[in-house]
Amino acid sequence: MMAFTPGHADRLTASYAFSHETVFADLRLAAMKREREPSSKAYRQDRFENTERAAKETIEAEQRARREKTKRLKELRLSQQGAKDPATK
Repeated sequence: MMAFTPGHADRLTASYAFSHETVFADLRLAAMKREREPSSKAYRQDRFENTERAAKETIEAEQRARREKTKRLKELRLSQQGAKDPATK
């Protein structure tokens, strides 16, 4: 059985804190070395326009899908009503 000295827990905490800080320091260093995106006004404008275009296309696709679904449901409802009440044909 290992006997713990009064400072044992403090040393464990200090060694954990050191390794924890080292990991974050390594991550910060890697982030600083990473190549940054160009920040020219033209580049930002292009990214903005691409984002706007993608958003617009997504909205249009969702609206188109909603209209198609509504149309299918309406056709299905009409066909079911026609099958239930053949006298109205």
